[in-house]
Amino acid sequence: MGNMMKKLLIATALMSAFTFANANLTNTSVNGERVRVGDSYGQIVGKLGQPASTYDYTKNMNGKETPVREVSYVDGSKTYTITIENGKVTQIKTSR
Repeated sequence: MGNMMKKLLIATALMSAFTFANANLTNTSVNGERVRVGDSYGQIVGKLGQPASTYDYTKNMNGKETPVREVSYVDGSKTYTITIENGKVTQIKTSR
């Protein structure tokens, strides 16, 4: 196998590992509780308790300021980052 082919295989393997390590989810189980895109912030806190960390900011969507909150929960070796926009879950990410 040529040197270029080896480099390509290594790059592909690394990209695959990175994709696996930072997965985007539409629903998952965190600490035994089901979390879904569309859940409210109140539902998340009611199921999971207070997050390990919280980050609040605003983003401009179509000329309108939208409140965003990112909360993180740790479950074993995984960290779940849940993005909430206008009070609803819009994204769930997991990383190791």
